[in-house]
Amino acid sequence: MSKDNKKEEKTKNNSKNNSKKEEKVNQTKKNKSKKEIKAEKKTLRDYNSLKRKAKIIGIICLVIIAIELVVMYAMHLIRESKITYVDTLYSIQNVDDEYYLAAGSSNFRHSKYNSPFTYEYEDSVQEGKINTVYAEQAKLVKLDQELNVIFEVTFKTDYDSIFYDAAKVDDGYIAVGSYVYEEKQLSINTRDGLIVKYDFDGNVLWSKNYQVLGDTEFKKILVLEDGFLVVGQSIYENLEIGNHDNGGGIIVKYDFDGNILWKNNFGGNKSGIFNDVVALDDGYIAVGKDALNYGMIVKFDNDGNRLFVKNYEYTDPIGMSAVELKDDKLYIASSYNTSEEKDEEGNIIYQYDACIFVYDLNGELLDIYSLGGDLEDRFNSLLLLDDKIVALGYTKSSDIELNDLNYNEDMSEGMIVTFDYEGNVLENTVYSGSKNESLNDIIVSIPSTADKINNTKTFVAVGYSNSRRGLFNGNNKDYYAKVLRYDEKFTLLDEK
Repeated sequence: MSKDNKKEEKTKNNSKNNSKKEEKVNQTKKNKSKKEIKAEKKTLRDYNSLKRKAKIIGIICLVIIAIELVVMYAMHLIRESKITYVDTLYSIQNVDDEYYLAAGSSNFRHSKYNSPFTYEYEDSVQEGKINTVYAEQAKLVKLDQELNVIFEVTFKTDYDSIFYDAAKVDDGYIAVGSYVYEEKQLSINTRDGLIVKYDFDGNVLWSKNYQVLGDTEFKKILVLEDGFLVVGQSIYENLEIGNHDNGGGIIVKYDFDGNILWKNNFGGNKSGIFNDVVALDDGYIAVGKDALNYGMIVKFDNDGNRLFVKNYEYTDPIGMSAVELKDDKLYIASSYNTSEEKDEEGNIIYQYDACIFVYDLNGELLDIYSLGGDLEDRFNSLLLLDDKIVALGYTKSSDIELNDLNYNEDMSEGMIVTFDYEGNVLENTVYSGSKNESLNDIIVSIPSTADKINNTKTFVAVGYSNSRRGLFNGNNKDYYAKVLRYDEKFTLLDEK
């Protein structure tokens, strides 16, 4: 074979070898591409599987969270159903025919102006048990002529507080009541008397507490030219025994800076209380309760010395609750026992009718104007007009002679009754609902233009209700403060 042929053959062989190498490389590449595709497909399958599993786990978690939220909400509703929130007004004043000032207390569960808060304390009976309580907070409310809230303020404290009454002074307002001064009072259910001064915008200027026997509160304030009087009670805590002679019903005179000028007291140191006070030319007369069912009238001179004491047997456990003076007579809102029935042990089975006691200024009973039924009835307050007496309170009776009575067993209904000055019933009206109502105070309202033209009067009353009133007002459980406006015939005009 020639050299050229050998060279050509070698070239052919090299070409075949290169082709085989290329084919082998291409096959390797092809095989590698298939592996990569398989790997990618497997990765995709694994990702999709993991994604499905994560989705299922996510759905399960959301379901668990939703169930927990439903359970938590159900538990919240159960807890809420066991808590009764309180909001009430005890007194109202017409301030110079310009606006109204009202005093009361609230848990502020439904308030637009203040926030609720809770506190904890150790139970005094069950060792180791911690009680969580929504604080009942004192509230002072300023209302305009249309009964719209101008402000609603409270007294900041760590525990409970309450205002029973408030009045205007030259540079602001003074509210009186009681509060839990320190934690140890919670377990023994005692309080300190409380006086708070506010400016005209509702800002606290100063506060004072008062204590004698361990459980003290102030019920009423009477503004004088040189200061103000407060009345209330200071009694022993439950189960405490003693013979301290400075407790029971208390009366204290302060100057306008909150300094005590004089003080005195009278009544049992386990139950005595003064609920109201009226000024005379030669002193003051305070009314309340001495022992369990003994109404109490005590006169003090202008320096606080006790002049006389009179009792009425038997009132209900609240006693004489409000007093007004007209034509040298005292008119006192209360209730009194009308039953002579006794149990097997000889104790009276009490039955109370709402009444107005009429006394002269020497403390002698002149008359009793009353209205009642088969169960418990009482007047909490009264208003003396030129031609009639307006009394208001509540009834639990089924057969009391009231117009539009809406009797519900074991429930109370608010009532307003007018008497002439001979004790005859003139008009009456009932404020009632599905559960409980009570009316606590009433005043002549700020005269409207129509009142001035027609020489008429309208009235504003305050109290509370836990009835459902309309679709969104009330829930048949919690107590709501009520401000009501009535016309001369005591037809309800407005309700807030």
